[in-house]
Amino acid sequence: MNKRPRRQLFFATTLPGLGDLLKDEISAHQSLDPEGEPGFDGRADLVFFRQRRGAQFRLDDLRLAEDVFAAIGEARTGPPGRVAAEAITRAGLEHALSTRARFGQPPRPAMTIRAITRVVDEQQFKRTELRDAIMRAISAERPRWRAADPAELEIWVLEHHRTHFTSGLRLSDKKMRQRGDGREVERHGALRPVIAAAMVHLAGARPGRLLDPCCGTGTILSEALALGWDVTGSDIDPEAVAIATANVPEASVRQADAVELPHPNESFDAVAANLPFGKQFRVDTDPRRWVSRTLGEAARVTRPGGLVILLNPPPMPKDLAGLTLAESHPVRVLGTSAKIWVYTRNG
Repeated sequence: MNKRPRRQLFFATTLPGLGDLLKDEISAHQSLDPEGEPGFDGRADLVFFRQRRGAQFRLDDLRLAEDVFAAIGEARTGPPGRVAAEAITRAGLEHALSTRARFGQPPRPAMTIRAITRVVDEQQFKRTELRDAIMRAISAERPRWRAADPAELEIWVLEHHRTHFTSGLRLSDKKMRQRGDGREVERHGALRPVIAAAMVHLAGARPGRLLDPCCGTGTILSEALALGWDVTGSDIDPEAVAIATANVPEASVRQADAVELPHPNESFDAVAANLPFGKQFRVDTDPRRWVSRTLGEAARVTRPGGLVILLNPPPMPKDLAGLTLAESHPVRVLGTSAKIWVYTRNG
């Protein structure tokens, strides 16, 4: 009796600190099953999953992922040549190419190829040594492929747990990270879409009315709108209001101060905001006092049981009038350590 072929293993990468949230998103998807625990390759979190038999999914279903790969093989640490031989197998490469074709990207006999490698440290061998060994292994299987940068194909080999490597054929491109062709109007220091998606994910599975009182370029508004939320935005900066309006024309956006919002009490199901911090954005008053006032206004306009999700560096108050801190998730934004803070509006 012939055994049924094993389902393709995929993995997705996201920003450090968001791996568990991406795994939650995958678990909630009706076509996907997460596998194992998230890993970390030194620059990104990795989450592994498989597609259910007969089911379909699109790459952009994974809003918390920056890239998605069809896994090729696995390897344990050793000399670069041995890692490459285990990570790049003929069967694994054929399976990954077949999967890529199902996503509308059929291979051709002659293509350009690039290898990207990441290692936890370079005590045993250098990352470039592994990359060269990977390219030799690929060339042995596909002699008509030619090295190039950029290239039509990318194979990544990542040490996501110490001594444990996984290789994968990249299915996504930069448009996945940028949500298509990117924002209509860009602004330096704009929030990465995957962080905005994580904040909206934490706002709850049942969309309602969401407010971003520091909307900037409108990234949170755009992510919330994509998931069915009725979105409203505001910003004290008139330039930001104009940019957010251009980027998210479906949203209602106006100029307003986050510490004095023009909305009735309990008028939103959730509030989500990237608070000003770091070198690019500063407030003109004492930061702690400003954050407390902003939290107070967010609590006022959120219904009891609703959530307030804020991105800001620690420390943040655990409890404030009307709000209780429920959870937090560390992330790194523009080189600064921050957290996504989730508060519950008390009833």
